[in-house]
Amino acid sequence: MIGGRRPVAEALAAGRTAHRLLVASGAKPSPDLRQLIGSAQRAGVPIERVDRQQLGRLAGFDGHQGVLLEVAERSHARLPDILEAARSAGRLPLVLILEHLQDPMNLGTLLRAAEAAGADGVVYPERGAAPLSAAAVKASAGASEHLALARVESIGAAIHELRQAGLRVVAADQTAATSAWDADLSGPLAIVVGSEGSGLSGATRRRCDLLVSFPMSGHIGSLNAATAGSLLLFEVLRQRSHPARR
Repeated sequence: MIGGRRPVAEALAAGRTAHRLLVASGAKPSPDLRQLIGSAQRAGVPIERVDRQQLGRLAGFDGHQGVLLEVAERSHARLPDILEAARSAGRLPLVLILEHLQDPMNLGTLLRAAEAAGADGVVYPERGAAPLSAAAVKASAGASEHLALARVESIGAAIHELRQAGLRVVAADQTAATSAWDADLSGPLAIVVGSEGSGLSGATRRRCDLLVSFPMSGHIGSLNAATAGSLLLFEVLRQRSHPARR
């Protein structure tokens, strides 16, 4: 299930295979709801009116905004396909790697940041991480529908494959001596974000080519995983947009 008006609109716009659109009974016919219903009708998606409480039970979270889209299982990409798509488009590959992220809100936030920063794909493990749930899709504001997602058995093996393909692996670490603002983040890159509690695993830290920190002047000495990952993605975008001003 995909819930929330923006995520549902993005799923329909992306051509996601959908089985039915569920709309809360008594929902006000606002312009955005009428547009959603029109998009579903044009795509041949059946529309059903459902009691709002039942909608909440089906969604599994409260932020559905009166709409749910029942979709087919998400298809996943392969790492070589992500890299080839970037290079065919004439772009330097930018891949986000999520190592055992647990919070669906953080997952959604990072997917949204990755899409906005122009990432070519996101890699995350099959086990031991937050699933791409309706809540995560809602937190991504539908950005997940426009990203190539690769589920892998081993993050370590995925990092090895990306390095073999010529990508440097970079992660944020507040103990690193190099500031993200001063680091060279040019060229093909993979950005790694660790788990919320323990950060990067020791094995992943050793596989990184570069660790960077963010200058901080407040009392709190660290950043939320999603915040740090988002900042790093946008620093890559800034440097690519203005290479002379690195």
